[in-house]
This record gives sequence, structure tokens and C-alpha cells, in this order.
Amino acid sequence: MLALLLLGALAGAAEPPASPRPSAAAAPAAPTPASSAATALAAGAAAYVEREDPARLAEALQRFREAAALAPSDPAPLVALARAEAWRGLSTPAAAREAWGEAARAAERALHLVAPRFGETADRGGELREAARRVEAPGAEPLYWLALATMGMGRARGMTAMLSVKDAARALMERAAALDERVDFGGPRRALGAWLATIPSAAGGGAAAARAELDRARELAPDYQLNRVRDAETLSVLLQDRARFERLLGEVLAFDPARAPAAAPENRLAQRLAKDLLARRDRLF
Repeated sequence: MLALLLLGALAGAAEPPASPRPSAAAAPAAPTPASSAATALAAGAAAYVEREDPARLAEALQRFREAAALAPSDPAPLVALARAEAWRGLSTPAAAREAWGEAARAAERALHLVAPRFGETADRGGELREAARRVEAPGAEPLYWLALATMGMGRARGMTAMLSVKDAARALMERAAALDERVDFGGPRRALGAWLATIPSAAGGGAAAARAELDRARELAPDYQLNRVRDAETLSVLLQDRARFERLLGEVLAFDPARAPAAAPENRLAQRLAKDLLARRDRLF
């Protein structure tokens, strides 16, 4: 499977020592198993609403795994699991290496269910961009989580590992953006913009390409503050535009998370990241 191949490639890259697992990775006393996949999925979704609490996040992860085991032909629990592991990787740096790997595995399993031709092409060693082209609209979200997790796995292991997966992640994310750019609050555009800001213009990246993607992400989800954080930390720094950097992060800090309840945890995380970036501004400019 593709995720296993990517993990194998990453294993050969230089990486920092493993970090200890955070409390969210170890669930508290196991709740009573659900009687059905639907019950487990609903319980996981209820726990995930409170994902900022490590114990509730651990319960959500456990319930999503349980639902996936009870309904192995249903992609929904796997997509939910990939999303929850991605949150863990994003919000808990000490868990990033493990969480992104788990997110990739869950997303790829979901993708095999909704887009079998993707799996057939990838498993026989076909070109990844070709495999991605075989995914249609129902596979947009698992494809997005697989792309994001692929880059997350690389970043968690250091620069060499990130460079080894960037082309694969980009190919997957570009297809996800073409299928449904609204996934995860403009997530495909947000990710591509941040990534393209680190790629030279000659290779299809650069400031102009990054700006177009990041502007589109903000258009799609103006209340999702991670869109502004990614713009500030990548494009603004690339351009050495301190005024833009400070304006974007000021907007993040001024936003009331209660205005967008579904994304309140992510917006509070964005505000913490914004404060950290502002504290480092003299080193960035």
C-alpha cells in the first residue's frame, strides 16, 4: 500500500530522535464497545467536538477505529479517523510523527474503498500522478487527508524526509483541489499555497503561485484562521513583507472563535500559533 511505501522511504531518511507519545495517544479506561458501527461513529463524532481535551480526543480515535472494524466496507469511519489523527498531528507536535502516519493509513484505506482504481495503480507501482487522476469526486476528502498526512510525515522527520515526499504530496493535493477545493475549509488550497511558497518558480512554485492558492483559501473560508496563519508564516516571510505578516496575524488574534463554532478548536490553535509567530518576528524579518 502507498502509505506503507511512503513510510518505508521515510525510514531511510535522516530524522530526529523519536518524541515521547502525548497523553492523547493513550486512551483512558476503554469505554464499553458499541453495538454497531453507526453507534461507534456517532460516539466518536460527539467526543471529537471536544477534541481539545486529550481524553476526549483519545476516545474519539478509539471509537472511530471501532466503527471502522465493525464496518470494514464503509469509508466514513476511516475518513473520520484520518481527520482526527490529522488534528492530533497538527495540535500536538510531540505526537506528529505517529499521528500523521496513522492519518495516512486511515486515509489510504478509505481511498481504496471509494476509488479502487487509485489503489490498483499505486499498488502496482504506477506513477502517482496517474493514480491520483483515477480518483473521482467521492474520493476528494480521503485523497486530501492522504496528501496532507504524507507531507506531515515528512516534516515530522526533518528536511531530508520532507524533500523525499514533497512531489508525491503535491501530486495528491493538486488532484484533491481539482475535485473539491472546499474540503477542510479550503484545505487543498491552503496546503498548496504553503507548499508552493517553499518551491522555486522554475519548479512551479514561487510567490505568485503561492499567493493565488492562499488568496483562494481565504475566499473559500474567511473565518478559518489557519488560512491566514499559513499565509503569514510562508508567503509573507518569503516576500519579507512584515506589514502583511503583522496584518494577517492581527486579524487572527482579533477573531472571536465563537463566530465559527465548527472550527473553534482550529481557530484557537491558529491564535496560539499567531502569538508564537509574532514573538519570533524579529528573527523572521
